[in-house]
Amino acid sequence: MTQQLVLALYAEGRTDERFLPIVIQRTAERLILQKSNRNVDVLEPSVLDGEIDEKYDKRTERVLEAARRAKGYHALIVHADADAPTPKQALQNRILPGMQAARNRNDTCPLLVPLVPVRMTEAWMLSDPDALKRVVGTNLKPEELGLPASPHQVESVKDPKDLLEQVVQNAWRSRRRRRRLKIGELYEPLAYLISLDRLRSVPSYWQFKNDLAKALTQLGFI
Repeated sequence: MTQQLVLALYAEGRTDERFLPIVIQRTAERLILQKSNRNVDVLEPSVLDGEIDEKYDKRTERVLEAARRAKGYHALIVHADADAPTPKQALQNRILPGMQAARNRNDTCPLLVPLVPVRMTEAWMLSDPDALKRVVGTNLKPEELGLPASPHQVESVKDPKDLLEQVVQNAWRSRRRRRRLKIGELYEPLAYLISLDRLRSVPSYWQFKNDLAKALTQLGFI
């Protein structure tokens, strides 16, 4: 008998909503494949309505409202970019207070899982040069594109989004293609192609994967 795993995602930005749901789904599928003997259909996480940000000013209230809207889901993934060299401050200030507010209530999703990319989600997108090269359409070497030598180093990039823009520009110049890609066009195709094995070397992704594994264990899926 096949069960369904139904997750929700509350993300900080609209571009994050194009990349993270697919990566979360793929990560959950791999965890279940590796650690479970049950047949589980992992649905792509439902992205919660962006009106939450318009309705509430405080981050704690936003996370709590997201948890209310996610009632009935197995778990809610709560995303916040670190915007810093470590995830500690973002976790303490932008996620944990909301998680604590939602705890032990009967009108919220009972299980919240933090997802905190160091600096920003775009750092994860730099971790797999081969996938990125396929999406932007170039044969340039990673060092010619200015990409870090190893996935572990992507979190040391001060402005990952700016580096992505540079990659697109360098690829466009090398191919002399008619139309230069916009950075917004990278998120969804890259989410499907990016290597989870390379992402696993990125500390913040590794932490999320472990937190998700704990949640799936608590839910009885693994």
